[in-house]
Amino acid sequence: MAKYTASIDENTRQRILSLPRGIHFNDFMRKAIASFLDGLEQNPDLEPDNFVITYTERKDSSIRKKG
Repeated sequence: MAKYTASIDENTRQRILSLPRGIHFNDFMRKAIASFLDGLEQNPDLEPDNFVITYTERKDSSIRKKG
């Protein structure tokens, strides 16, 4: 499997490195890249400014803490 790399600025790199240990950054990036690819496959003329990254709270009540 080929690896794709993209350059990032030093500030972004430091912020990634300072994330808590329990955060699996690769998992988040894999999901984000899949979303970008879906959008680009549907419309190859899109530009980076056409994408907005947001997050949502998980709505699955089975995961909530019992107590």
